[in-house]
Amino acid sequence: LPALRPHFEQAAEQTGFDWRLLAAIGYQESHWQADAVSPTGVRGIMMLTRATARQVGVDNREDAAQSIRGGARYLRIVERKIPQRIERPDRLWLMLAGYNIGFGHLEDARILTQREGADPDLWMDVKQRLPLLEDPAHHATVRHGYARGREAVDFVDNIRNFYDLLVWYTTSGDRATVARLMTDEPEG
Repeated sequence: LPALRPHFEQAAEQTGFDWRLLAAIGYQESHWQADAVSPTGVRGIMMLTRATARQVGVDNREDAAQSIRGGARYLRIVERKIPQRIERPDRLWLMLAGYNIGFGHLEDARILTQREGADPDLWMDVKQRLPLLEDPAHHATVRHGYARGREAVDFVDNIRNFYDLLVWYTTSGDRATVARLMTDEPEG
């Protein structure tokens, strides 16, 4: 993190997001590995698709600074699609889910939420319905079809945890403990 922090801080300055939130996304996506590649072909610290990279002006997805900047820009694009009436923190958690699963699939989950009589503007209600996008009985009834909804739920939950750790780390935390937690090393 120390080597990447300036990139996260610069991207935060440009987009208005907390650098620690961007760092938490980067950790969840790639464990801060600039050369990370997923089986689906997304790449870099922020795991950008080729199309998303083009959209946000990234030429080299494996360049740490470009990837971080591009991921922050993409997060801002997703946020602009979230209805203005939705307030934080729900807005943030929905935005993160949209970053992961795609805005269309997020909207499908919100439609399923509303169909079931729950509030599509509340993360806790949408969170319960995202996994339904894996069930043919549900995903066949929405516009964008199948999606790995459970992964989006885990993505948001993990980022929330990583973000809390980074806030604690940068304000008053025991840096050795946080470093150990972030590298998944066993205690002792």
